Amino acid sequence: MLENNNDIKAKNISFYENAYSSRFIIKSLLKQFFSYDQLSKTRRNLCLVKNIPQFSKRLSVLDYGFGHGTLLLRMPRRHRIFGCELSREAINNVNALCSLLRRKVTLFLPDELIVASSTQIFDLITCSHVIEHVDDDKELLIQFCNMMPKNGYLLLNVPINEVWKDPKHVREFTSKKTQQLLENVGFEVVKLQEADRWSAWILHHEYVSPTKIPGLFRLVRLICALLPIAVLNALERLLPRKFQCQQLIILARKK
Repeated sequence: MLENNNDIKAKNISFYENAYSSRFIIKSLLKQFFSYDQLSKTRRNLCLVKNIPQFSKRLSVLDYGFGHGTLLLRMPRRHRIFGCELSREAINNVNALCSLLRRKVTLFLPDELIVASSTQIFDLITCSHVIEHVDDDKELLIQFCNMMPKNGYLLLNVPINEVWKDPKHVREFTSKKTQQLLENVGFEVVKLQEADRWSAWILHHEYVSPTKIPGLFRLVRLICALLPIAVLNALERLLPRKFQCQQLIILARKK
C-alpha cells in the first residue's frame, strides 16, 4: 500500500478529470492513432481478445475504465458496446468522439453501471490498467464475475516491473499474484502474455535517467506508435535485458 486509499482515490479523480478533458475533438481523435501510451496497450489487448471463440459473433462488450476510448472505438461494430469511467470528462469526450465517428455506445459512471448490471450482462469485459488504482481489486473482479454469464470472458491488463512508482497506484502486480487473484474470484486463465519492453526503455530515459535532448522521446513514442506491433516486438531484441516487460495481459474465462 502506498498511502491512504482515500488520498489515492482523490488523486485519481483529480488527475483523470484533467487528463481526459479536451475542448478540441480533433486532439482527442489524434490520440487514437499517434499516442504510444494508448496504442501500446490497446493493440495488444485487441490481439488477445480476438482469441475468444465467439468474438466473430455479436457480443455485449463492456470496457471498464475506457479512458480516451482507444480500445472501445476499435471494437467491431457488430458488438453492443458499453463503457464505464470514473471521470465525467472522459465520458463527455468519448461521447463526442462516438458522435463524430457515428459509433453507438452506452457509457456509465461506476454507480450507474451497478444499476444497469441488474438487467444487462456482458459476454466480454475489458479492464486495462485499472485495478492497480482501485481500493479493492478483488471486490471489483467479483463484480465483473457477477456481470457475465458462465464462460464469459475477461481481458485484464495490469502494469508489472514498473520503472517508476506511479503515486496513483495502490498496489503492484506479478504474474503469479494476478493469476491467483483471478482464480480466487471464479476465473480460469486462458491466455497470458508479458509484453512491452519498449515502455521500460522509454520510461527509464524519461524518469530515471532523463535525456538532455529536448523532444527526443516524444519522437521515439511517435515512432513506436506508428510501427506495427510485430516490428516493435522484433526490435525489442536489441534492448538490454534490464528493460523488462511493462504489461501483463491475461484473457480469463468465468468458470
